[in-house]
Amino acid sequence: MKADVTLVNVTYYCKAMKKISHIEEAKKDVHIDYNKRMKRLLLASLSALLLAACTKDGNTIYEPDPNDLASGAPLVTVLYAPDGIGDQSYSDLVYQGVEEAATMMGLRTLHISPITGDGGRIFLEQTIAEMSAATDTVRRLLIVASTLYDEEVRQNCQRLEANPRADLLYLETRTSLGGKGSTLYMPYYGAMYAAGAIAPVVAGDVLLLGANPKNETVVEAMQGFSDGFHTDHFLGGSPAEKVLVISYIAKENGDGFSVTDSTALRIMAEPEEDFASSNRLLMPICGGAANTFYRLTELIGGYLYVGIDSRKTSARCHYSVVKHVDSAVIRTIGSWFSGEGMPKHQSLGMADGYTDVILHPYGATMQEAFDELLPDEKWKAIREEAIRKEAEYE
Repeated sequence: MKADVTLVNVTYYCKAMKKISHIEEAKKDVHIDYNKRMKRLLLASLSALLLAACTKDGNTIYEPDPNDLASGAPLVTVLYAPDGIGDQSYSDLVYQGVEEAATMMGLRTLHISPITGDGGRIFLEQTIAEMSAATDTVRRLLIVASTLYDEEVRQNCQRLEANPRADLLYLETRTSLGGKGSTLYMPYYGAMYAAGAIAPVVAGDVLLLGANPKNETVVEAMQGFSDGFHTDHFLGGSPAEKVLVISYIAKENGDGFSVTDSTALRIMAEPEEDFASSNRLLMPICGGAANTFYRLTELIGGYLYVGIDSRKTSARCHYSVVKHVDSAVIRTIGSWFSGEGMPKHQSLGMADGYTDVILHPYGATMQEAFDELLPDEKWKAIREEAIRKEAEYE
């Protein structure tokens, strides 16, 4: 594959990072020059990095002792979307799940967070080539944590059939692979339906914000929230008028998961003429970009906030939509490690307990609103309806 750029920056993370807050201390940038020697240089760089290790009590990546190179511990390599690690959302949950599984099962890990999509695609194709050609006895699992690489995954997965010790796990796709490898999808429609249905308890006007309209998970979540919002569970109790404004940060798949302050402020200001009141809620479905919107709502106000597991001590967060990606990853790696094998395809959603909505109203006034408008019996009925709707959407 030819790169469109002559320099690709790839960030490698090692297993000694036990907490996401330590990522910046533990990263190492590797610049690879893709000229006529591209293949040779990439092979050399990748081979060395796959054998990289971390100090037992620190966060420094170093060249391993030659005596350690023969380690037969299974190796799990994870490829994220560009700048995925550190998003305090989906990618970090994948990271946490992999590292917890590694601790439980004695695995080696390598986390790849490319700076560009081209860098990730090149790494993916070369890693699959190396895994398929490996002649040692090491078991290897490649986890692809972004649909940005969909074409490359589907074009190359059959190459892994040459090595019985190599396998692939592709996350966030509904469509199973034609070649070797397993897929895992976590439907978000149900949890987001419930989140939309109860939004009027908090605010009558909502800005529903997605990363881009070409990401399947984002679109599904947006649809779920919209469908739930337009139900009438609170007739006579919700604001007289409720308004939902839908907006996307970017247009193309892979974009919109990070955002500058200036762009975020512009997006937050755009619905001004559409909203009927100053009682507003912001629901972002955009990975790491959500952190920017959360920070701005804390600094300048203007919106209450619903995040992906935003259980924070904040007067602006009253309920959270949760997605237990870490638990799903641990479960699937466990199947791979045990020898029983990963299912060809899994779908783990609200009915399975892997997505949900958590209520955490902040302050006496909001607690009273939840108690009055969302008693346990009604909340149970909304959740059951959300599970049914998710099954219908599937």
